[in-house]
Amino acid sequence: MTFDDLFAQLRALGSEQTRNTYLRHGFGDNTFGVSYAHLGVLKKQFVGRGKDKALATQLARQLWQTGNHDARTLATMIADPQQLAPAEAEAWAAEVRNHALADALAGFVAGTDYAWAKAAEWTEAPGEYAQRLGYALLSRLALPGSTAPDDAFAPYVARIEQRLQAAPNRAKEGMNGALIAIGGRSENLRRQVELAADRIGPVVIDHGDTACQTPAIRPYLAKMWARKAVKA
Repeated sequence: MTFDDLFAQLRALGSEQTRNTYLRHGFGDNTFGVSYAHLGVLKKQFVGRGKDKALATQLARQLWQTGNHDARTLATMIADPQQLAPAEAEAWAAEVRNHALADALAGFVAGTDYAWAKAAEWTEAPGEYAQRLGYALLSRLALPGSTAPDDAFAPYVARIEQRLQAAPNRAKEGMNGALIAIGGRSENLRRQVELAADRIGPVVIDHGDTACQTPAIRPYLAKMWARKAVKA
């Protein structure tokens, strides 16, 4: 498949209803309004056993260069983590201007060999979306299956406690999510996160003209651990 063919497919899959939703979420005007379900279908053409990873990564680079939100989101879904160099990921990160794309790029970088280095770098970076990217990446690294020890996450709990309330809006949201992800890893980290959450107090996020709500950390973790107990 050529880039032109793929970009034409993206354009055709867009809908005005989805585009308006994306606009309300602050994704910017350069979007076709392609649903994540449709993006997932496109992804299957490039990701999986026997697929050409080099071709997928080259198409991802071209998709990113368009500046289109849907194209950039798809780029993060089809690029091969082993073929995109740290400098390229950094260049992509510098152009992120909304929280959804920050989360999508974080999901990609989580699969690279330089994920922890970028988490350390981006969580310290100035700027709302650089920080959002860093904390979204930290959340990914905290998901089940990671072999990282609790000690790798504990310093971030203390740092978030100190910085969350003064952080920019979407960075603050990323920090809140990172605390929840970290608190879901172990009973020890759960206790650390809950005590930090008590000291932080209520977290208020401006979600714009949407119905999104900010999860409260203690109740969310209680539900998370209750589900774990049922599965066990």
